[in-house]
Amino acid sequence: MVLENPNIKFYRHLEDHFPYISSENIILFYCGEINHEIIKSLLYTSESFFKRANISRALEKKVFNILVECIQNIEKHSGLVSENPLLTYKKGAIALANFTDNVQVFSMNVVNEQQKQFLLKKETEIKGKNKDELRELYKNNLINSGFNERGGAGLGFIDMARKTNNQLFFYFKELTDNLSLYTLQVIINK
Repeated sequence: MVLENPNIKFYRHLEDHFPYISSENIILFYCGEINHEIIKSLLYTSESFFKRANISRALEKKVFNILVECIQNIEKHSGLVSENPLLTYKKGAIALANFTDNVQVFSMNVVNEQQKQFLLKKETEIKGKNKDELRELYKNNLINSGFNERGGAGLGFIDMARKTNNQLFFYFKELTDNLSLYTLQVIINK
């Protein structure tokens, strides 16, 4: 099924679902095609902010790693927004917001029903686990899962939860019978 409007209003979705975010908090917002050149630009922009904002190197590394993982997830796990292969590309949005006590990373992209079920499984797998349980889960997945057809071992969400020592928040907004807008919120304490 084709979406009526493939240009989903990612920023409006961010405003509607996270009203505590103001324009002063936004460090970085990007919406569009995700490819290698865009990834490099996004990482350069965030790195520039970290240097200007005098953020600790430890926090910078955590945020940078989470940002990379979120961008890779969009690149690898975006649903099709068109049945025409010439119009299909990996579209998503990344937002980075700075607050007094934390930095938040948001990633948004369209997923199909199969991808949604995979994400719900990952959410259940990591939810409520402490640092030791996450470390054990990471080791077990690394040993038992191997690499999948997309080149990963399914460790990204576990790794993000381990690095932040916080819960990851998964949100889904149904767009069609088979497509949903998926939003991941990751909070990194300062």
